[in-house]
Amino acid sequence: MTLWQDLRYGFRMLAASPGFTTVAVLSLAIGIGANSAIFSFADALLLRPLPVARPGEVFTIGSRSSFEAFNASSLVSSYRDYADIRDRSTSFAGLAAFSNLTVGFAKDPAATPRLTLGMMASSNLIPLMGVEPTIGRAFRADEDQVPGRDAVVVLGRTLWEQEFGSDAGVLGRSVRINGVPFTVIGVAPESFTGMNPVVRSDFFVPLMMSPRVINDKRTGSLEARDARNLRVKGRLKPGITQAQAQAELTAIGVDLERAYPATNKNQQFFVKTELQSRVAEDPPDATLIAMLSTLAIGVLLVACGNVAGLLTSRAPVRAREMALRLAIGAGRGRLVRQLITESLLVALAGGALGLGIGYAGMLLFRQIEIPSDLPIALGFQMDRRALLFSLAVAAASAVIFGLVPAMQASRTDLTAVMKASDAVAPGRRRRWGRAILASGQVAVSVVLLVVAMFMYRGFRQELIVGPGYRTDHLMMMGLDTNLIRYTEAQSQQFFQDVAERARALPGVKAVTMTTSIPMLNDTIGGVAIAPEGFQFPPGKENTETLASRVDEYYFDAMGIALVAGRNFTRRDDENAPRVAIVNQHLAEHYWPNQDPLGRRFRLKSAKDAWVEIVGVAKTSKYIFIAEPPTDFLYLPYRQNTTQATMLVAESTGDAAALAAPLREVVRGLDASMPIFAVRTMEQLYRMRAISVFNVLVTMVGAMGLMGLGLSIVGLYGLVAYSATRRTREIGIRMAIGATAPTVLRMVLRQGVALAVIGLAIGLAASVGAGALLAAAFPSGKNERDLMALVLVAPVVFAVTLLATYVPARRASRLNPPSDDEPTVPNLRYQRACRRRGAGPSFGATSALSQFARTTPRRRARPAQAAGRAREQWIDVAARRLPRHPPARRIRCGGRE
Repeated sequence: MTLWQDLRYGFRMLAASPGFTTVAVLSLAIGIGANSAIFSFADALLLRPLPVARPGEVFTIGSRSSFEAFNASSLVSSYRDYADIRDRSTSFAGLAAFSNLTVGFAKDPAATPRLTLGMMASSNLIPLMGVEPTIGRAFRADEDQVPGRDAVVVLGRTLWEQEFGSDAGVLGRSVRINGVPFTVIGVAPESFTGMNPVVRSDFFVPLMMSPRVINDKRTGSLEARDARNLRVKGRLKPGITQAQAQAELTAIGVDLERAYPATNKNQQFFVKTELQSRVAEDPPDATLIAMLSTLAIGVLLVACGNVAGLLTSRAPVRAREMALRLAIGAGRGRLVRQLITESLLVALAGGALGLGIGYAGMLLFRQIEIPSDLPIALGFQMDRRALLFSLAVAAASAVIFGLVPAMQASRTDLTAVMKASDAVAPGRRRRWGRAILASGQVAVSVVLLVVAMFMYRGFRQELIVGPGYRTDHLMMMGLDTNLIRYTEAQSQQFFQDVAERARALPGVKAVTMTTSIPMLNDTIGGVAIAPEGFQFPPGKENTETLASRVDEYYFDAMGIALVAGRNFTRRDDENAPRVAIVNQHLAEHYWPNQDPLGRRFRLKSAKDAWVEIVGVAKTSKYIFIAEPPTDFLYLPYRQNTTQATMLVAESTGDAAALAAPLREVVRGLDASMPIFAVRTMEQLYRMRAISVFNVLVTMVGAMGLMGLGLSIVGLYGLVAYSATRRTREIGIRMAIGATAPTVLRMVLRQGVALAVIGLAIGLAASVGAGALLAAAFPSGKNERDLMALVLVAPVVFAVTLLATYVPARRASRLNPPSDDEPTVPNLRYQRACRRRGAGPSFGATSALSQFARTTPRRRARPAQAAGRAREQWIDVAARRLPRHPPARRIRCGGRE
């Protein structure tokens, strides 16, 4: 039989059992749909490959830069380190360096610059990544030799379409990038959006233009070996492994440390895959994805258990079919192939329907808003990779739920099945298998519900506690004088004038200047510090800590309380001793059970100058609402000059009404100044906290409910199937006097026992899951651990009890055959009575025993043994059943 014949027969068998097919397909659709939705989320944040040729061959190279917060780290390099590794390494076919750059872009000298994200790259980046420009050319090798000489630019496809209307005559035109004229030499293809799949780069300029484009001598310098602001990507030569490249890079790092001890001490270099580097850079996202993926896999396992139980239940029904196939010469492998084909058809139908569920989940994730003016390419989409993933999950699920039932069905006892219909009764091992599946489904659903409840209560508690700063009556606005090449003195004067004019606006209560806004992640940076008296591990001399530069009005405007020490003052300028304010967590981290006031730390960015702590601020949220307590450092705005600044205005009324007046203030001072990130603090908090809470809790809650629903279906199916298989036993019990409540309790006992076992296992596993999640929600975690269990346990028990009660009640309503009905047992019994004549009356149990004794018996051949076993068991079971008062008499020979 060909595969096509297998498919045709499989379709006919599934069409002949519409109830089984519908339940199986819907179960798998839920499991596959949940995994497809989570895949789209993980793909957008973490898994999407680089938009280059053969992205799996691209590696990241650099020295590790670690953040104390969230245990994050990234691989970075200075230009001098990159050049040395490029020239000495023999493991790589090519190494390219690049850096993302936020600039003011103007398509002509008269246009107002707009905030745009681009990339400075070495001349070999575009060809190394296998990218061919749509029109024009890429950089030449000679354009990567002399700093500041070759002002050429390759436009991104999106920028070319938006600013130049897809004009092919754009080549040779002059554009302005941070006020510097550049000549357009090419347009990148639509598929190439840079080296970050999340953020789109709108243009590409030579790395050698860094000194002219970046208006910061240290950051823009290509000679400062400790200015590590570049990323390096490379491809290995054929036959070279990652381990071999790592060994070579380690040796090069030792040589550089020996040659340049002042800048390269303890600088170790690493080779990482793209996925490894992304996980290291963003551990919170990786943890969230891992948690959601685990829940989705749990839903899929419950769905597969459901279908496996259904297939196992169908095995006795199809036993005669399998036996017949074996009898006419089919091999066991042939039967397994046929059954796996049917399972695959069910899985593919479930996968197709699951794509719709996954698409609904993707639409839910699209409700997450990104508070950024930059061209974020965070796209949740059902593309070809999502389709292939769903197909792979469907195929894997077919093997998971179909293989074991198929193997069991192929072991059918040919003689027993063909000779006696009763021989198809399931064995003890098969019954235990179905019981384990049902209990396992309940256990997994309990874990899913507890985790969903834990996340809901955790997020809700964090929202109730709040971020630790005020969100009402605050309007923010971003300014960056780098974009129009202000000098440091011009920048300070400009920001001072903006603040003074903003304070004079009607409805403005206070104005503060800062370099970062909590939860506005693209404004938050860090500094390297070395606390006095703190012992770092060997090979580490400092730590990277989240930091912000704030003025003396910041804490009052933001509503952040100072729990010790003093606030900054106007006297804390560049001529005064360096001071800082730390949050409570940083103080407790480095000076536990001590007074942090007066303590010092070295600030690496200030040439290791000593900085004294003069105040302690209350710990708040800085990146995400559910983050654990994190170290944070505040430095005086007047003491640490900067050219990228956020203005925050406190209003007496509606904060949104200040947007237009604040823009006019800036335009009145410099009409060419780009303005960005204009929004209220309430809008930012809603994007970063409330909308994320709603989406994640909805998704996790949906997975918990789906898991519970699937486990209910599985438990219902098991109890209903068991009651159906025990119809004869139940009839006997009711014939000898068992009442409907007795039968109801008997059937309920089986389902409740499975539910209780699953509930106990699930609650025990939930305690472990809660312990893993506790670190994510530090507020009131002990109370939530108990409440989640208390809320979930009775709900699951009640629902599973209802799922068991329905088939149990149906079984208790079975009517045993009446005396006069011409059923086979009654006819045989009446013939037995006629042969014995009218005798004294006797009850149902005696009649069944008499029937068993008087039924003509032939010598049982071995082939008949299994067929006779069931008949003999009826007699034994009837004798062992508890005696009940007979509900009625059985008529025999006219006597009762």
